[in-house]
Amino acid sequence: MLNMYSQTVYDLRLWKNNNLLNDTKQCRIILHERGGRLGNRLFMFASAYGLSLTHSCQLYIDRKVIDELQKAFEVDSPICLSKPQLSTFTSIKKIYNHCSYIPNLFYSNKSYSLELSGFWQVHKYFIDHMKQIKHQLRFKQSILDRVNNFLDKNINKNVSTSVGIHIRRGDFLHARRVSSDKYILKAMSHFIAKYHSVIFVIVSDDKKYCRKTFGQKKNVFVTPDSFSVVDDLATLTLCEHIILTAGTFGWWGAFLLRNRLGNILTDSKSDHTPIDANCRADDYFPPWFSFLNNTNKND
Repeated sequence: MLNMYSQTVYDLRLWKNNNLLNDTKQCRIILHERGGRLGNRLFMFASAYGLSLTHSCQLYIDRKVIDELQKAFEVDSPICLSKPQLSTFTSIKKIYNHCSYIPNLFYSNKSYSLELSGFWQVHKYFIDHMKQIKHQLRFKQSILDRVNNFLDKNINKNVSTSVGIHIRRGDFLHARRVSSDKYILKAMSHFIAKYHSVIFVIVSDDKKYCRKTFGQKKNVFVTPDSFSVVDDLATLTLCEHIILTAGTFGWWGAFLLRNRLGNILTDSKSDHTPIDANCRADDYFPPWFSFLNNTNKND
């Protein structure tokens, strides 16, 4: 983490010292990459969009990125630079970032073009523009209809409180750290103690495991195998509250949660940094996310 952050800062200083920012008068934010899965791609999109708004920059997002997002969301086509225009820039600086917040990202009176590379998993780059980001990431009506039909069949909203649970397993079982069953059960107990009649709705990349481990409980449902990744994400956003485990997918379910007063409970290391990554807690987690050992903070 420190080496990655130091390298990013070094690149920025080198960029500044080499005086590469003098060929235009208008700053530009450029996004070509489509790395990782949906959660990572949403971070890249939101960071590019947020940076362009914060610094009044022109925004170029590759057509393939927009086309992919528009399959799931009502994303407006941004004011993009054409590829011929883009090829005329001589001082595009590609900055790799995983999850570091760099306050002084731009220099030289906004005469630069910045291309984002990596993951940019930092809410601070777009938190001041939540309304605009959420507007861009409105789910397609067909997705909402399908998910609402499933929820209406399984939850009596007049009687029970809905709590979505994201359980990431898959590749994380071997490459990274996953949340324990003990954490999930303890988080469920927290919501039962608070709301009494609770229905838990689980989304996961390992639904077979979730049905075997949690599905025997009468108040637990796992989304159908027929649901797409986007269907599962929409399911989280339509629940009243959320329990998060490892990974950025659940993070975005919580960020896009429709219930503005919903409780978001997330797993973490003892210092409240993400359980599966070496990111700074206050860069990665927004202030309204809670942790199991201090849930009274936002109650």
